[in-house]
Amino acid sequence: MENITLILSDLDGTLFRNDKSISNYSKEIITQAQAKGILFGISTARAKVNAINFLDGINPDIMITNGGGIVTYKGKKIYNCEFSINEIRTLIQASFDIFGTDIILSVDNEKGLYSNSTEELGDKFWTYNDFSDFNEPCMKMCIQTLDKDKVTKIASQVGLENVDFLPFSDIPWYKLSKKDATKEKAIEALCKQLNIPSSEIVAFGDDFNDIGMLKLCGKGIAMENAIPQVKQAADEICPSNEKDGVALWIERQLKK
Repeated sequence: MENITLILSDLDGTLFRNDKSISNYSKEIITQAQAKGILFGISTARAKVNAINFLDGINPDIMITNGGGIVTYKGKKIYNCEFSINEIRTLIQASFDIFGTDIILSVDNEKGLYSNSTEELGDKFWTYNDFSDFNEPCMKMCIQTLDKDKVTKIASQVGLENVDFLPFSDIPWYKLSKKDATKEKAIEALCKQLNIPSSEIVAFGDDFNDIGMLKLCGKGIAMENAIPQVKQAADEICPSNEKDGVALWIERQLKK
């Protein structure tokens, strides 16, 4: 593991298997890497309060969560980037104005994950809110749509120069966050805080919001199941999430 200070892994489609579990093998290999002094972290679009429910058996040194809105190191928050109360209320109202009040939204922050859906949202740990009087700053908002033009119009209500928005490849949703609430911006803040170069970071990912992270880090690795755009941006491709590709790659490096 020469010249590797930190390993960062996305969760869904990357460290997680398709059933959202992390194999015992992956947990063992990650623990071995940490025992050798390598920092291990997750980098996910999931809200922190959601992600921690899936990490049994893993104790990450670093957590980049909420799409890059929060970074914690050894349990201490070192980076925070969020929409203000006024900005998130403006985005919510614009969504209702453009799509109608039946549109399904979710927003998340350090305290929770909220949605106006009356049905289960996959495996997410969320709290119902009709957003009629929502008064909390948030790291990101997600909209159940793939209509880029309408999402662009919504984002423009707080200034396109202030918003980063991308679709998810596996679900029909768009994510909106502050321009600096991305995985790559979070990593830049982390590198500054820990005084390490990004060239000493290995990152694994599979979806649109991983592309900037893979390009920034010294070694960007795409999963075999990643979308083509991620594979094109990566330095290497490892086996799929179902085959524990992250752990297999780490184990090979540990044996060198």
